[in-house]
Order: sequence, then structure tokens, then C-alpha cells
Amino acid sequence: MALIQEEALNYLKLVPLVQQLPKRPFSLLYDAEADVLYIDFYNPPRSSDDTELTDNDVVIRYGDGEEIVGLTVLHASSR
Repeated sequence: MALIQEEALNYLKLVPLVQQLPKRPFSLLYDAEADVLYIDFYNPPRSSDDTELTDNDVVIRYGDGEEIVGLTVLHASSR
């Protein structure tokens, strides 16, 4: 039971981040086999022209004009 409560609290920490996201349809996809979370800020997803890997294993995907079109979170289950 304590593990479930801890997991719930971890998810609740994401609420402020989610509230800052653009107010338009977006999609989340978790690949359990690869342990990767894909966040696309457009639905359908837009293609990226450039990417950047951050120090904390998040890939930022950029579209036209350096607009962020999505994120790829590596090792998602350990966050």
C-alpha cells in the first residue's frame, strides 16, 4: 500500500509541469520495452528538424523556428 501511495505522490509532482503545457491537444506514449516516454505537443505530431539531448536524458525535439514540438524522456520509469 505504501508503494502505491509513493507512486501517486510522484505523479502528483508532475501536475504543475502539466499545467504549464500549451493548451491544445497533445499526446503521450510510453514504450515499456524501451522505457521511453514520448510527449508530442501537437496531435498529430509534427516532425522535428533538430534535437538536443539534455544532461538528464531528455531529448528536446525542435520544429520550424526552434519551436519545441516534443520531448522524449529516456529511462522514464526511474523518474
